[in-house]
Amino acid sequence: MPSVSPSLIQTVKPCFAGEYDGLLSAALESAPVGLIVLNADCGLRLITRAACFMLGLSVGDALLGMPLQFVLARCPSLALECAQAMCRALLTSDGEPREVFLSVASSTGTKTLRTDIRTAAKLGWVVSIEDVTATRQARDWLLEHASTDPITGLWNRQHFLLMLQDRLFTAETGDRGADRQHALLLVGLHRFKQVNDALGLGAGDAVLRQVAERLSSRLCEDDMLARFAGEEFALFVSRDGGRDEILALAERISAALSLPYLLEGQPVTLTAHVGVANVAAQDINTQSLASHAGLALAETTLRGSGAVCLFDPAMTERARLRRTLEGDLRLALARGEFELAYQPQVDVRHQRVTGLEALIRWRNAQRGLVSPAEFIPLAEQIGLINDIGDWVLRQACRAAVNWPDDVTIAVNASPLQFETGHFATSVGQALHETGLPARRLEIEITESLLLRDTGTVMSTLSALQTMGVRLVLDDFGTGYASLSQLSRFRFDKIKIDRSFVSPTIASIENSAIVRSIAALGTSLGIPTTAEGVETESQLAQIKADGCTSVQGYYYSRPVPGRDVEALLTKLHQPLSYEIA
Repeated sequence: MPSVSPSLIQTVKPCFAGEYDGLLSAALESAPVGLIVLNADCGLRLITRAACFMLGLSVGDALLGMPLQFVLARCPSLALECAQAMCRALLTSDGEPREVFLSVASSTGTKTLRTDIRTAAKLGWVVSIEDVTATRQARDWLLEHASTDPITGLWNRQHFLLMLQDRLFTAETGDRGADRQHALLLVGLHRFKQVNDALGLGAGDAVLRQVAERLSSRLCEDDMLARFAGEEFALFVSRDGGRDEILALAERISAALSLPYLLEGQPVTLTAHVGVANVAAQDINTQSLASHAGLALAETTLRGSGAVCLFDPAMTERARLRRTLEGDLRLALARGEFELAYQPQVDVRHQRVTGLEALIRWRNAQRGLVSPAEFIPLAEQIGLINDIGDWVLRQACRAAVNWPDDVTIAVNASPLQFETGHFATSVGQALHETGLPARRLEIEITESLLLRDTGTVMSTLSALQTMGVRLVLDDFGTGYASLSQLSRFRFDKIKIDRSFVSPTIASIENSAIVRSIAALGTSLGIPTTAEGVETESQLAQIKADGCTSVQGYYYSRPVPGRDVEALLTKLHQPLSYEIA
């Protein structure tokens, strides 16, 4: 009798008793069709030797009890989209058998596996696996799989670009008319990742299918549509009316895709951006046309406003400069090129410093001093903001330990730091490592963080407050829902945006806004700080409007850490000072 895995016998015993144990286990081990048995939680109860061989798993691996998605993740040659399709078939099972094809790389080429998924009396699932590489059914599936996106059914990137090459040749050699315009539109969905993170891959797939339907409904007969990758879609369109008609189409597409999506009765809203690259006489190269559309799409997010952007040759040079800036930024932390400057916040009634705000500076050997407005958005886009933010937090806390005990340190936090779910832990570690009391640390956030309305954000804010850290709502008054945010969470301070403090004499309208915010803070027992105060007349107006403290050039520009002690000594004297 063939040898039987002990782990396999242990799995079979609860189901079969008596003299058949050994014989049945041996039969399962020697069967050419692979078998996987899962419990109701998709945990592995049984996997045969044939199934392990087909999936590229080691028979001796300790797999029992492991969730199926983890088991599939150990299959080195299994395509990721195939593993996701198999998990999706289980999660969306309605009791009917499901058939899923898997593509697995092997030393002799690509194997095609057909899996048959069936429910087992609501106790779990039974999955049989068969190698069907040589069958016509498998060849048909491979042909379709090679050209289509498995989630939306649209063409994939490779097939789209192949068809685009033919279409570009036709557009170049054919008679298209003076006003006939051909263009490639690249569509990106902003905040799609949050849908996947918050609601799961199934919800993300449902959104992608709805996006595909909305795009398909706006196509003409000769247009082409594909899902490029992730949250990006591509359209090749031809329209009479020239560039204006193409841009109008892009605007309509952006508006249509930005409407809410209904998922299990709940609306989900995304923002759609469109990059447009018109086909010029020299644009026979599909890769360059796709690159131009990609540059235009990137420009929509870099500008921070406008959902549609038309490619301009100047974007190529800007992209090159951005790539070099990105390369330098990725090395800046390791090279020690970041530094902090500190700007005081002064109590207008007692004329004393109550705290300082830490402001990051990047001093590059070739570029000199780079503005935070230039590199902070880039750090957020390329995933460096968490590392940079942690560095700022620790440096600021380490510096503040040496200041008077009644002086706080304020640190700005990006919304992306909150979305990781680990920000409160990072703050706790910084306080522990430096010995700074939590009450002396202020975390400044903007209203945009609260508008994300995720459980992770609110739980992080609560954790920080429980820790004793002070929370500050920064740039108050610039958003459309500022007042509503104060009813959702108790902040320790409100900072009034500098746009309400005129560079000369404060306008009547701005003064009224500042006065209203200060009155609101007083009624709620929340201190208010006005930013951007540069002159004595502004200071007098802000004080008359009821603000409790100010920050700005009137008292001091941001200073290096080595000058903070002298600055505190100077400002604690009962005197007025000119602009530094």
